[in-house]
Formats: sequence, structure tokens, C-alpha cells
Amino acid sequence: MQIMPIKSKREFEKARRSLDTQLAEVLARRPDLSYPRIEKEFGISGSVIRRVIKQYGIGARRPGPKLKVVEEQV
Repeated sequence: MQIMPIKSKREFEKARRSLDTQLAEVLARRPDLSYPRIEKEFGISGSVIRRVIKQYGIGARRPGPKLKVVEEQV
């Protein structure tokens, strides 16, 4: 895939809609994926995921495992 610079706002919006549509299709088909896994596998931020979920009315996702902070005892 060749990456081309976006020259206009219209091209940017078209590319964004295309990404949003493709992501929404994946999210609808794979409700088992958590936010962190989607972020890692697709290389996108959580804010993009939340925007698409809200925009397309897709059900909420599991937030993923919480990381536990373990304090070392000296």
C-alpha cells in the first residue's frame, strides 16, 4: 500500500469515513475484542474506537484487564 499525502479537507474526510466504516464493521463482527487489543492490532487510539462506537451506535466494549500496581516491600 502506498501512502499518499492528503491535499484537501474533502480528501481527509473521505479517508476518515472509510476508516470509520471499516472499523465499525470489525467492531460489529467481533464484540469479544477489548479496547486495548483493538488499539494494538489496528494501531489506532482509544478515542478513535470510542468515536466510531458512538457514531455507529455499536454496543459498549469491554475495557480490558486492569493492570495491578504491585508495591515492593523492602
